[in-house]
Formats: sequence, C-alpha cells, structure tokens
Amino acid sequence: MIITTSWDDGHPLDMKLAELLDKYNISATFYIPCKNGVHKVVENSDLINLNRRFEIGGHTVNHIFLNTLKKHEAKDEIFNCKSILQEILGEEINAFCFPGGKYSNRDIDLVKNAGFLFGRTTDLFHTSIDLNQTIMNTSIQTYNHKFNTLLKHCLKRTFILPIIKYNSFIPHHRNYRKLAQLVLEETSKTNGIFHLWGHSWEIEKYDLWFEIEETLKMLKDENEAIFLNNSECWNYIRNKII
Repeated sequence: MIITTSWDDGHPLDMKLAELLDKYNISATFYIPCKNGVHKVVENSDLINLNRRFEIGGHTVNHIFLNTLKKHEAKDEIFNCKSILQEILGEEINAFCFPGGKYSNRDIDLVKNAGFLFGRTTDLFHTSIDLNQTIMNTSIQTYNHKFNTLLKHCLKRTFILPIIKYNSFIPHHRNYRKLAQLVLEETSKTNGIFHLWGHSWEIEKYDLWFEIEETLKMLKDENEAIFLNNSECWNYIRNKII
C-alpha cells in the first residue's frame, strides 16, 4: 500500500501542519497559490523552508476556479504559477492541484502542456491512479462531510463501488477519522493508494488538530506501507506499470 497526503491553499498554518507531518514522518505535497483573495499565503521564506522537507505543487496564481475562465486566462493561471514557484524555489515543480476541484477537459490538457505530471482533484474514495487521464484523485478529506456530500462524490462520476464497499460510512459520515480507518483497511487489502488531503485553515476553523494528529498516528502504524509525496506516488505507479 502507498500512503500519500496533500494540503491545499498555502495558508500560513501549513507550517504548523508541517510540524505534525514531520513528527510522524509522513510524506506530503503542499499545493500553493501565488495569491489568495480569501486567505493569507505563506511567505516566500516559509515556502522555501517547507520545500526542504516536502514537495511543493502549483495551485494557480490567484486560487481561482479554472472552469470559470476563458482558455487564455486559465492557461496564464496554470503556466504562470509554475514559473513563479520555480523561480522562488529554484527547482522544477511537477504537481498541480485544481482549486476547489473545479476543472474541465481543457484544463487537464493545459496542466499537461505546462509540464506538470498530473492535476490533483478533490474526488474522494479513490484508491488507485489512472495515468492515462493525467489525473490524481483522493481517498479521504480531513473534514466531517455531510452524508449527501459523500454520496455525491461517489455518484457524480458513476463511481458506485465505494457505496458498496463503504456502506458502513453511513453511521460514521460525521467522523472523517473513522471513515479514514475504514478506507485504509480496505486499501491495505488491495495494496492500493491511500490519499489523505485537506486544508490547514479548515483544520483550525473546525478545531480538528487532535483528529488530524490521531489520523497521522494511524497512518504511521501501517508499517508495511510506502510513504510518498504525490509526485513520487505518480512516478512509482508509472514505473511499476512500465
């Protein structure tokens, strides 16, 4: 089983989250927008420090939903965020995440043309990667979703299997840590990919720091798992298939 984690929006609280990830030696990718009209973004000095320990990925220039933009605007958001982050860090940026999980087929192509390996979505309950689509989905979000939201994640792409496998999430839908345990147990049986993601500002807003630490402890207890950041996970699967 591969365990990977990712964290969106580049909020200054990412530094607090990074300390927890370090504590349990959990690999991660932090997706950073250059600007964010809603939240603060980490200073360049903190970004450089974060990059010494974890992977940094692109998250557009202005943290804007790409499917609301014209093609040339979306292209600028994707291409320019890569250039800006690479200039700050002095190295290649390989991972990209669609803000809000909003994207179209056009945006998938733009991400690929910009030189990113993949675009990470916010779709839940996935435990594998489809390399042909240049898309990386996720397994669990560090947020206590309503049941209807979880069901929608399964249905919107006719993704029925999780409903069958994880029907026990009905009584646990307001406890993401329990839900994570259920999905993790299933993923370990198939040697799949368990992908945990979230926002540090959301963890703070809903007072989920205890829950996230307990979740990281649970992940670390998977002694036979391989811990990789998102790009390492992508390349591992691609090389294994080749």
